[in-house]
Amino acid sequence: MPTLDVLLKAALAAGPKSSAALAREALGLSGPEAIVAKVAEAALAKASWAERDGSLWRLKAEAPLDEESVLLVATEADRAVWADWSGNRLGEIKISVIAALPKGRAAIAFEALPGALPLRALCRALDPGRAFTTAARAAEEWRLPHGAGDDAAGALHTLSALWERARDLAAERDVHGFEALREFAERPRPRLDLAPYRFDAEFLSTLPETPGTYRFLDGGGSVFYVGKARNLRNRVASYFLVPRQPDAKWLTITKRLREIEISIAGSELEALLHEHRLIRELREGLINVQSAAHPRPSRRLPERSIFILPSADDACAAVWLHRRGAALKRLDVRLSPRGVKGASDAARAFFDAVRQTDAEELAIGEAWLGENIAAIARLDPDSPDLDASLAGILKGDAFSPGERR
Repeated sequence: MPTLDVLLKAALAAGPKSSAALAREALGLSGPEAIVAKVAEAALAKASWAERDGSLWRLKAEAPLDEESVLLVATEADRAVWADWSGNRLGEIKISVIAALPKGRAAIAFEALPGALPLRALCRALDPGRAFTTAARAAEEWRLPHGAGDDAAGALHTLSALWERARDLAAERDVHGFEALREFAERPRPRLDLAPYRFDAEFLSTLPETPGTYRFLDGGGSVFYVGKARNLRNRVASYFLVPRQPDAKWLTITKRLREIEISIAGSELEALLHEHRLIRELREGLINVQSAAHPRPSRRLPERSIFILPSADDACAAVWLHRRGAALKRLDVRLSPRGVKGASDAARAFFDAVRQTDAEELAIGEAWLGENIAAIARLDPDSPDLDASLAGILKGDAFSPGERR
């Protein structure tokens, strides 16, 4: 398996490169140039085969590779924390803070670096009945200690704990070493025979790659399971890949299923709320198991905000009006001067009035907004130039209807 050293050395083989270029090409990082450059420099500082040549790095002649190592990185706009361990001794994690701010939430590198062992795929392969959407969710599913959301070092400890647990589970199956683990994680799963269903492979391949909800119907046309997805095509198709260890839920769904219905959403937030309403509406006939959401306003959310997200209708934008701990409302705004003026008036009326949102829907919305706030266009409703700012965003200054989260 290509190690961190191999990836960096391969990137330098074509000639000298800057720290930022190495971070992007070899490590697969994204973000401000100064931050990702520091991550690459921290990794290269211990390499006996690389040296700095002015502003660039180049290979030393005839240099041996260092020990095999793994690098985990948590980054945000002005923060980067990295952790590494060498010699395949995963329990001896060393964490270094490269740059940090008093506030901010690190984005956990739960996806694999190019050529590295894919942690999420490994977790799913080892325990296919669990929902491993994020590192924190995986840690909760496996009852592992995990770092606080605002602590980048804690985020890396979460990843470390997941690596340890995955390695132990793999060892129980006599799978040892990075290369064997990667092969196990990436081994293609057989596809389910679609003959019993009222849809075929072409139907699955033409599902939209957008957020939305899906409903599974039995032979009598009754909905028995609902779910949400950021990417409908990928999520629905995943049910028809046979798990390495089929669990009771998967067996029940694939045996009872006959038809699929979908609803497209403009954003993952909209899909989450639609899923919640469907489960509440169809509760009696569903096999879904969903815990109640409890109000717990995110510390990262301002008291009053206007968030701009895509709408399922590309001629509109979804303007979400939010009062922390109290109310959340969506407006579908036409991308036109008249639509912007109407949205401004509706926003002012919303913040002037006293109203409450369903507590569970508010909890779901605030959890998602707090998790994704750094990637969402946000306006201050008390800004004196609200109309101009809203018009600028809706015209495309900071928003594209085609980019759905």
